[in-house]
This record gives sequence, C-alpha cells and structure tokens, in this order.
Amino acid sequence: MDKKEEMEFVGYQNRYPMKVAIQVNAGTVKELQQNYAKLTLNNIKRMRAVKNRPRALEYFDNALLDKTARYQELKKFKDAGGKVIGVFCIQVPDELIYAAGAVPLRLSCGFYDTISPAEEIIPKNTCPLIKSSVGFNLLKINPLFELCDLLIIPTTCDGKKKMIDVLSNYTTVWPLTLPDDKDNPESRDFWVEQIKMLKSKLEKFTSHSITKDGLKNQIQRMHKRTSLVRKIFDIRKDKKIVITGRDFYTVMQVAFFDDIDRWMSRVEVLVQELINNQKSNITMMPDSTPRIHITGSSLVWPNMKLLHIIEELNAVIVSDDVCSIGQYYYNPAELDDWSMKAMLDAIADKYLLPAICPIFVHSDDRIDRVLELVEQFKADGVIYHILRLCQVFDYEFSKVYRVLEKKNIPILKAETEYSEEDAGQIKTRVEAFIEMIEAKK
Repeated sequence: MDKKEEMEFVGYQNRYPMKVAIQVNAGTVKELQQNYAKLTLNNIKRMRAVKNRPRALEYFDNALLDKTARYQELKKFKDAGGKVIGVFCIQVPDELIYAAGAVPLRLSCGFYDTISPAEEIIPKNTCPLIKSSVGFNLLKINPLFELCDLLIIPTTCDGKKKMIDVLSNYTTVWPLTLPDDKDNPESRDFWVEQIKMLKSKLEKFTSHSITKDGLKNQIQRMHKRTSLVRKIFDIRKDKKIVITGRDFYTVMQVAFFDDIDRWMSRVEVLVQELINNQKSNITMMPDSTPRIHITGSSLVWPNMKLLHIIEELNAVIVSDDVCSIGQYYYNPAELDDWSMKAMLDAIADKYLLPAICPIFVHSDDRIDRVLELVEQFKADGVIYHILRLCQVFDYEFSKVYRVLEKKNIPILKAETEYSEEDAGQIKTRVEAFIEMIEAKK
C-alpha cells in the first residue's frame, strides 16, 4: 500500500494528537447515567399518557428504555469479526456500510447534562448538539459508542468539522466532505467521487468486498425501509389522528441503533395497527386538532421538550422536514440499471440532491419542501425550531418566514436549548400560536 492509499484508508491524520478526557469522577458519571435513564422514562410516560396509543409502540419504547440487548447483539457481532461504524448526520450511505458487512449506528445526542462536562474540551459558544454528543460519548453514557470501530462524520457545519479533530484524538475518524453548492455539475461530480472513495475505504477497513449483487441487495433493502416510512407518512396525512408526532419521532430514534430487519418487521406491525385503528375510528386526538409542521434544527433523543409542549397543548405534529425525524430514511436511491456505476451514482444522488440542510449556499428547495409538506399534510401552521447557536438555520429563518407569510401560513420561531429553563417561556409562546391558529380555523 503506497502512502496515498494508506492516507485514504486511515482517514483524517491528526499529527498533533492530545489526550482528550473530561475530568469527572465515577460518581458523577453514574449520576449522569441515572439522569439519562430518568429522562428517557419520563419521555415514555408522557407519551403513554395519551389515550388510544397504539400497542405496537411498546417495542420502540422498550428499545429506548434499555439498550442492553442491542449491545449484546453488537458485541457478539464484533467478537465474530464484524465492524460497527458510528455515523453523524444523514449523508453517510447506509447501503455501502451494510454492503461492506458492517453495521451503522447514528450517534448524535440531545442530552443537556453532558453539555457542561464537554465544555472542558469544546468552546461554550458551540452548538449544544455537538457538545452533548461529544460529552455523552466520551463519558461512556452510551455503551453502544464503545463498540464503534470507526466514526464517519460529514462536514455539514463548522462545528462538525472541528468535532472530527476532537474525536480523532482517540479513535479513527473519516470526514465525508460535502460540496458547498449542489446546484452545479461539478459539485455532483465531486460528491460521486467522495462516495466512490468511501466504498474503497470501507472495503479495506472491513476486508469485505462490496460486490454488485451485495450492493443491489442493500439498495433494495433500503427501498423497503423507505416504503415503510412512507406508509406512516400517508397515514399521518389523514384527518384521523392515529399516531402522534412524538410517537413517530420515537420510532425514528430507535432506527438509529436497532437491527434494521427487526425494526422493519416492528414497523410493519405498527402500520397494520394504525390502518386498523383508522378503519375502526380509534383515534388519539379529535379530527379538529390543530395540525403543526416542524422545520429547522435537528431534534435528537432524548430532547423532546418542544415536541411535548406542542402536543400537550392539544395540537399534533403531523409532518416535519427535520433530518433526525421525517427526512431520515425518506428518499430512496433511484436508478435505471444495476451496474456498479449506476448504483454508486444513484446512492450519491440520494444523499445529496434531496438534502435540504441549509449548509448549502442555496437551499430554496428546503422552502419548496416545507410548502409541499404543509399542503400534503394539511398543516395549520409551522414551528421553526432553532437550537441556540445553530447559525445555518437561524440565517434562513427570515427568508422562510417571508415566504410563508405571503402564503398566509402561520409560522412561529422557537429558539431553544436542551435545558428545561426556557420551557415555560416556550410553552407560553406555543400556546398563543396554537390559539391564533384555532381562531383562524
């Protein structure tokens, strides 16, 4: 292997590594683990309080309450020589990872208690999602993180780029470089080359060739996953509310780490129950309930503050374009033939062209998507969620606001953190927004 190939295989080269450690004692770590477990349980209890909640959701609840079984599965997989790959954001192709014989785990976290410890090694004026994720994983609150042989992090913002540098001090990290502009052929060509390089890297890392048949099987597997998610989308378009936005969020959060085939089988059971409930008119909320579309910054488990506030004020989240919920697992790879070139091109297009993250220079297609979803799901209003210091979404709020205002679509900006300190203020504003929507109906 020559020097160039070696660099491609290893990934990011940190020539000045330093010891990265958060100075906390075992008692503090245990307290954080207990707080995380309490918050998880509280989230589940609040969702279970809603009448006529589908029984099939119990599987997803339990998967979030206790990850021990999944940890043991993955540990056994690793002991047999398998590779576990941690990923951030939604631009890392699952098809390639599975085709390489590995298992992907999405590692982002929305836990407030790990932010302060992380500020020992990350600037305070950094996105809470990045601080929470780094602190959560460095403190080993998530046992699944310890199983990861490799991390792949797309360069979706400046914070994620520096996260690569921080995490590279103690584990192997591969950046996945995104173009700044997806509206020109050069950007697409660059991204296709990134996907081809990733394929080559994964093959070397796993010692597993990605064959044409193997990749075809994984693309078809992801098609099935997308089809299942779209079935729930179609059910949520109906005026009969048989699943809440919080419940859909829960299902998608479990997809981050669960066995994919088991997850799909459980979603099939859920879909059938939802269809039966529609037919039997077993609903969770009245048909007249205000319908909300969520857009903006990522909402990652266990950060459910805004979702709880909205739906406990007797509104329902019927749709979203958030990368950690509805946008995740939505678009399939579309191709005309099953040649390796066609499959890699289709995978590249899947993870670039439909992406509506505001990291790109132009993202008018995100506004198009918001308008499309508001119409399809008959949303009465839009709540624009912004994590504090998430600049790319904050930059775009004014433009989105003006477009929706011209369309006479109510919109509320909800800028928040992971702590509960602003819950009262957010609740007051959301309550007024919902009352305004009801007055207009």
